[in-house]
Amino acid sequence: MVKHTCFSINTYTQFEELIKIKNSKKKLLIVFIKNYLVKGFGINWVHTLITLIKKNYPYRNIKFYVDAGNDYGLSILMLRENIDYLKLKSNIVVLKKINQIAKKNKVLLNPDFDVVDLTKLKNYKQLKI
Repeated sequence: MVKHTCFSINTYTQFEELIKIKNSKKKLLIVFIKNYLVKGFGINWVHTLITLIKKNYPYRNIKFYVDAGNDYGLSILMLRENIDYLKLKSNIVVLKKINQIAKKNKVLLNPDFDVVDLTKLKNYKQLKI
């Protein structure tokens, strides 16, 4: 199985720079949103960011991967948003119950991705995506 790479962003401008780097429109781009951003700014910020990105770049193949941490309630609320992947740390019983909800909303729970943090890279403009 091919292991996908996702890119962690903090701002919309980082996303725009990532789009400028990415040449192919058909290639899959997975955007990772960290847990502290979701908890700090709230679910409305994530919803607004996703709708803004999908409105400005409708022909790009972009999917969203959100980290919910240990917060079960946040994970259930995030499943209602327009995300594709969800990361959740929990015990097996809770993961099974949330996975049932995730299947109904067509969200994959705890996928195995390589996360590249753009804030820690100095020359991420030279990346080949």
